[in-house]
Amino acid sequence: MAFGSFGNLEEVVRTYQITVRQDRFVQSLPLPVADRFRDRLEFLRQNAPVSASEEAICEFLISPILQEIWVPYSDALMIWSHVALTLDDTLTGYPDFFFSRRSPLGPVRDKPYVLFVEAKKDDFDAAWGQCLAAMLAAQKLNAHPDRVILGGVSNGRVWYFGKLEDQRMTQDPRAFTIDDLAELFAALNFLFHTAKAEALAAA
Repeated sequence: MAFGSFGNLEEVVRTYQITVRQDRFVQSLPLPVADRFRDRLEFLRQNAPVSASEEAICEFLISPILQEIWVPYSDALMIWSHVALTLDDTLTGYPDFFFSRRSPLGPVRDKPYVLFVEAKKDDFDAAWGQCLAAMLAAQKLNAHPDRVILGGVSNGRVWYFGKLEDQRMTQDPRAFTIDDLAELFAALNFLFHTAKAEALAAA
């Protein structure tokens, strides 16, 4: 079943027998937000047609933030945007973004560790269903059920984060927003720091 075929989180949880819990697991790992980035993001918010389409939200709000966070981790992680992530005919699809271990072969897909899905039409429940399905595919591609797989869902303004370990899904109940970039960057920095450690441990 394609990731997008799941209508909500419960469908994935029941299908794959995942235990879900709420816990504030995301730690604050401060990362300076450059003034040039603040200015650019504010320019995009004020001038880009972010409400024109779901694709516009990805391009003008979500993508710039993830690219900015990715740069200091680009030695270990590779960014992928709207490309296929396939385990088998059951778990396959196109996460909006995922970050894999950087392959020694060059720009080719390797094992994924952190994935992001846009909450289209502000439907976070559906986004979490798609994200968890993608996280399960990533977990199985890593062939280590105890490997930490991280995920996030966002409508461009609000971000939520989760992690998958074995058959346990942990969702951080806190909402992180672009109105507080320092807090959002600190949370994303923690996710990428964790993903890099997982990628290096598997190398």
